[in-house]
Amino acid sequence: MLRRVVLLHRPVRALPRQQLASLLQRQSALTRGARVQSAPPVARSLALLSLSAFALASASCAPKLPMESAGAVKAEELYNDNAFDRRELLSKLKEMHAAHPDDVGVIWRLTRAAYDVSNLKATSADEKKELTYYARDVIQKGLELTKDVAAVHNWYGIILSSIGDYEGSKVSIANSYVIKSHWEKAVELNPSNPTTYYLLGRWCIAIADLSWLERKAAAVLFGSPPESSYDEALSFLLKSEEFAPDSWKKRSLLIAQVYQKKKDYGTAKEWVNKALAIPVGVEEDEIAHEEAAALLKKL
Repeated sequence: MLRRVVLLHRPVRALPRQQLASLLQRQSALTRGARVQSAPPVARSLALLSLSAFALASASCAPKLPMESAGAVKAEELYNDNAFDRRELLSKLKEMHAAHPDDVGVIWRLTRAAYDVSNLKATSADEKKELTYYARDVIQKGLELTKDVAAVHNWYGIILSSIGDYEGSKVSIANSYVIKSHWEKAVELNPSNPTTYYLLGRWCIAIADLSWLERKAAAVLFGSPPESSYDEALSFLLKSEEFAPDSWKKRSLLIAQVYQKKKDYGTAKEWVNKALAIPVGVEEDEIAHEEAAALLKKL
């Protein structure tokens, strides 16, 4: 009997390097595809949101906070200028941070800028890693300065998720608890930001997608794996939709995919059609539109 127990546990102990690689990818994918969103009027379409392509690859935290510094406000204006170079913005924010190291509004925008540049196609793997850890150090300082700004918690979770790309599955699983707690805190501080609910929805999908073997491996490492469900994912995604309805093709597609996972094909088809009806504004929308069209053929 003892030998049987050992044999049963041996492959499970090997899973963190083999089977849990997919979890690492899912964790880092939580932040990909998230973008800046304020809560626009109901009739406002994606094409009218004036979002840059880089905003689609990152998540901000709601409208500018009152009492922000002139530097932080200016940085936000430059960020929303589609023509302004992302590397130049990163350079300017580094200068602002050097001059005002305790300016939290500059800190989280510097983190966002570093994340954006790290995800440019022209950015090398080495520079991407360097920028990711740089962003981690910057946002950690922001968290030390204040725990009362939603954007700081949002970006701490996003960067912590990205760190998982470099530190392995064990760290990725351990961080998953911390990531969710910071996004939950961001919701507590700013309950009307649709982006945070979207991030939480993606987190839930990643956890709900874990296989039985991955859960067993996580149990060996941590006692119990993180828990979630597709229903919980939908609750967050639909909440995000509630604050910014019919405005984000990628989100509507993701909702359709969750309903597909639940085998509710009729509702999945409704959301695919909603996704297809949203205007194409940027490259991310073109990709989502193609994916939605392909999914519709399967439903």
